[in-house]
This record gives sequence, C-alpha cells and structure tokens, in this order.
Amino acid sequence: MIALALLAAAAVAPQDGETVVYRAAKVYTADVAGMINHGALVVRDGKVVAAGPARAIAVPSGARVEDLGMVWLVPGLVEPHCHIAGSLGDLNDGVFLANPELSTHAVVEPNNPYLRDARAGGVTTALLIPGSGNNVSGFGTLVKTAGDTVDEVVVRAPGSLKVAQAGNPERYSWGVGRALMNWNTRDTLTKGKTWAEAFRAGDAEFAPRYENFQELGRTVPISVHTQIYQVVLMTITMLGRDLKLKPFIDHGEFEAWTLGPLAVEYGVPLMLGPRSIHFDRRDSHIQGLAAGWRDSGGAGAVVGYNTDSPVLPEEELSYQAALGVRYGAGTNEDGLKGLTANASKALLIEDLAGRLAPGLDADFVAWTGDPLDPRNHVLKTWIRGELVYDAARDGRRY
Repeated sequence: MIALALLAAAAVAPQDGETVVYRAAKVYTADVAGMINHGALVVRDGKVVAAGPARAIAVPSGARVEDLGMVWLVPGLVEPHCHIAGSLGDLNDGVFLANPELSTHAVVEPNNPYLRDARAGGVTTALLIPGSGNNVSGFGTLVKTAGDTVDEVVVRAPGSLKVAQAGNPERYSWGVGRALMNWNTRDTLTKGKTWAEAFRAGDAEFAPRYENFQELGRTVPISVHTQIYQVVLMTITMLGRDLKLKPFIDHGEFEAWTLGPLAVEYGVPLMLGPRSIHFDRRDSHIQGLAAGWRDSGGAGAVVGYNTDSPVLPEEELSYQAALGVRYGAGTNEDGLKGLTANASKALLIEDLAGRLAPGLDADFVAWTGDPLDPRNHVLKTWIRGELVYDAARDGRRY
C-alpha cells in the first residue's frame, strides 16, 4: 500500500521534450549493466537516455525526478507468441496448406480488453501471429499493448512469418504426412526467397503472394510452431541451416531439448511454452524444458518464453519464466532476461525493445518486487515513456 501511494503521488504525464529521471530500489536493464541497486532511468521523448546507479546519473537541467521508492524497474516484457492482439476470427488462414500472402495486420484490434490485461501484467510488446492449422499461415505483426489506433500500436509489419511443422497441420484436409509438409514448406519458402532476391535486384515483377518476403531472413524472422524431436530438427536444419531465414522455435516441447547444440550452432532461439515440463519415461523423471535446452545448448542457447495467449492469459507471461527457473533453468535474472532481451533477439527487435539501453523505446514496468516471484505484481507500466497502466489509478486488473 505504501508503494501504491508513492506511485500514485508521482503520476504526472511527461510533456513533449521533457526529461524524466525515475529512481527505484532496483533497476534491471537486461543489458551489460544487468541489475542495478539504487538505480535511475532517464527518459526523454519516449526513448531511454540512460540507465545506471542513481549516484552516477547526473540530473539534466530542467528534468523532473520521480522517486518510485522500493520497487523494481524492469524492461517491458516481450511476448513472442500472441493471438489476442487482434480478431483472428476474421482471418481465414486455413484455406491452403500454405498462405504466405496473408497477414494479421488487417485484424489488429487496439486497446482490446486482453491487451489491457497484458499491460497490467507487464507485457508491452507482442507478436500477433496467425494460427497453426497449416504449414505457412501468413505473416504476423509486432504491436505495442497500448494505443488507440492501428498506427499507434503497430511496431513492425510484417513482424514474422508463421510456420507450423507437423502437429496441427497434419489434420489439414484429408490428412497430410510429414514428407509432404516438409516438401510444401521448403517449396513455398524457396520460391518466396528466390522471388525476393530477384525483385530487390530489379529482375522480377511484383508478386502479391510473396510481397512480404522482401525482408524475410533480414529484419523479419520465422516463428515456428514446432515441438517433437523430428519436427524441431527440420526447423533447425531446413529453415536455419539450409534456407538461412532466421527462424525461432515456439513450443520446443517433449524431447526436442536434446537438439540444443544444433540450435546454438545455427543460431536458432528458443521461445518456450506454454508447456513447461516433460515426463521422461526413460528414467521416470520430470524434465524442465527450458532447463533442458539451456543445459544441452550451453551458454549459447537463447532461451525465452511464451504463453500462446489465450492458451494461457497474456498477463501470465512472467509465470512462464518462473516455472522455467523453478524446474532448473538458471536464476531468476536468467528468467527475466528470457522475457526481455532474449525475446527481442528472437524477434529481431534488439534495436527497439527488450532492454533499458540508450536509444531504445522507453518501455518499462514498476513491480512490487522480483517479477519472477508470483507474490509480486505490477504497479505501473510505461510504453514509449507514457504511463499506460497504473494500479492505483486504473484499478488492479491482475
């Protein structure tokens, strides 16, 4: 209650061009500085100017200082697998086994109730992707969880190409085998990549079906619904090694974690969830999936988490990392990095979000304590320097 009162008293909207210095008991940067005790964050015009120990941060002339007290300031959480930022019921992504011409940009639904809950859970950036009923269901859209118009919320469109290898697509039409699915996926992506290279060189006419392939594998990754060993192996080898399209793994469940060394070799990040554990029948033990990928891949494994919202509520993203750590995936700080810097690395938005570093969007969250301790909760959320959720002002939504 004391923390709530302090924050409510400090709730002043930043003015254009104004510099604001936020002080907190702890500031986690998800950057080189890591965790800073008695830290400060400097924000101007929606961007981070500096983050460091309060004693080392000179207050710029004319800056406003907000002392947030005994709270943790952390980067806004980044969700790499979201279905709640738009009305996907308006997008028929199951017509063909491959629909690369589709995009979720057309169905983005700003400020819907699910997004309001998301920012109450500290999530500030999310990747809205199509479903997994076919092999190539279309392109996703990167959004902020606050804003009243599509232009305000969209960060990058396209944000990824959604691919699903096995699992759900096996039920497509009459039922298709993995050999056909692998051929179909490779064929679609090869044709799109070949067209994009030729189009950039001026050697091909515009092709609406492949329009969004122009930045695929450059600034746009492939997010892949993939889980068991054989299917994850194809994700790494086909999409990462052969086509070099910068895929990242969604789910990564069951015994796929044994492929950690190969994922590291070909630079494939692992955005795990919503399943957190696997019962290994070989020796009757419960295997934490994030721990398995970290242990097998070593220091090079880029591990993050997802909710597949609404499979799990978007606002429960922090719990995913808490479960990962509980079942052996490093420290709480490792888990928090998975929700921030590692997720932004998988989404190829390290220049925009996921860290409190100069030049990045000022997306940050005040928590009552460690975000990976379920006893703590969000007090305030800022996106691009604007206060978009205040538990004292708006009522605690989560």
